[in-house]
Amino acid sequence: MACANSMARTAWALLGRRPGDNAQILALAEELGCRFSRKELRFNRLSALPNILLGASLVSLSPSSRALLRPPWPDVVISAGRRSVPAARWIREQSGGTAKLVHIGRPWGPPAWFDLVVTTAQYGLAAGPNVIRNLMPLHRASAQDDNAEAARWVPRFAHLPRPWIAVLVGGSTRPHLLDASAAAELARRADDAAREARGSLLVTFGWRASDAAIAAFKAAITSPAFIHSVRFDGGSAERNPYRAYLRLADRIIVTGDSASMIAEAARSGKPVEIFAIPKRMDLRSAIGDRTWKLAQREGPAGRACRFLIERGIVTSVRDLGRYHEELQKAGMLNAGNAAARRQADELASVAARVRALIEMPSRQPST
Repeated sequence: MACANSMARTAWALLGRRPGDNAQILALAEELGCRFSRKELRFNRLSALPNILLGASLVSLSPSSRALLRPPWPDVVISAGRRSVPAARWIREQSGGTAKLVHIGRPWGPPAWFDLVVTTAQYGLAAGPNVIRNLMPLHRASAQDDNAEAARWVPRFAHLPRPWIAVLVGGSTRPHLLDASAAAELARRADDAAREARGSLLVTFGWRASDAAIAAFKAAITSPAFIHSVRFDGGSAERNPYRAYLRLADRIIVTGDSASMIAEAARSGKPVEIFAIPKRMDLRSAIGDRTWKLAQREGPAGRACRFLIERGIVTSVRDLGRYHEELQKAGMLNAGNAAARRQADELASVAARVRALIEMPSRQPST
């Protein structure tokens, strides 16, 4: 279902450097059925400051990015990630408060800054009047594109014995560290699975995987394998077999660092095993983790910690284990169509909420 008066409605998709965030933003923008524009933002060093200090401003954007944000202003702005928040709030101010703000993931500030926050379990944000807590990240499936990718790539590894076990490797993301030791353990687990099944491995490493991790993984496997790395083999869609793996593999092992990658594996309909990357708590992570734990308590200390987290002054640590557990309990990793159906339903529901927002009277920006 498209937006009411869709030709008269517009959306801006504020895109950053994280592919998973961008995929969710574009999925929602496309599902709305309105005209939308991609705004690819680049940031300067001021983007490291907390959003509470940056306010509603463009001071953390590059000059070329500032030039993209000009009237006519959109009806809705879709954003994700910390660094896009000041720009989104600035756009609403410039629109006179008419542009609605929809933020995906962690809000990096009080939820009241936004008209709608769409989040998942790892951020620990409770559902509320303007907060939707979904089981899975937003995604808009394209079976036609996936089939084309599979047909193009299958000749490259058709000689390998089946079953094919895809190994989808993300990389380090605070506080999870995919070092050489963790990569070798992942390789041993995948290698054992391939030997037991008398099959082979289809491996891909994302851009966050280090040279040391890739080398350690390769050194630890003995099974037949086709190995790809975005870092060494190119990151363009034309040279990345990731989508072909999702279509062709008989089962999938995926590292637990990326909620979007896990959801895509689940949606493939194949059995999915998550490899939890070990935590390595640096000082920043330790402060965030301790602050988050204190924020769960009652009393002055708990209120103070919640204040620091909600305003982005202290960053809470994502609890990816909670996300993994919710998917497992809901049966999303057990093969079949449950994950694909759930994700499609959640995307449709969020889009319906956003369409309703666009039709609502405007409000004054929150401070």
